[in-house]
Amino acid sequence: MDETALCSVLLPAGDPPEWIQLMTPGALAANDGRKWTLADPAAVALASQPAGVDLVIDYEHQTEFTAKNGQKAIAGGWIKELQARADGIWARVDWTSAAAQHIRAREYRYISPTFAHAKDGTVLRILRAALTNSPALNLGNRGRNTDNN
Repeated sequence: MDETALCSVLLPAGDPPEWIQLMTPGALAANDGRKWTLADPAAVALASQPAGVDLVIDYEHQTEFTAKNGQKAIAGGWIKELQARADGIWARVDWTSAAAQHIRAREYRYISPTFAHAKDGTVLRILRAALTNSPALNLGNRGRNTDNN
């Protein structure tokens, strides 16, 4: 049975980039001690792209909580494409105008992918992402997160 995890990476200052890095390959560690492994970025990117469906980027992972709190899960952007690169998984994002303004104003500083993983921590697929200000990942070992297409 798959487990679900949330993690975060820093967004660059200024205009929101078209391409953002979601994960780096290898070991991933959260500040609370949780650990995962992105062993095969290409397989994860492929498994994460359902035909004809864009993955949502919401605010503060509201999609995860809407059934419990009854609040809307408003989109801040849509992941149009995922790419496995040498330095991890990157997403091409079509940002909403509201999210772009939040990012420019530095009201949101992190992007946080939600992903499914096996019980042993192996990342299986990316489900969606969120703009957040409460990062879970240990950012000390993260790659760059700028437009790098």
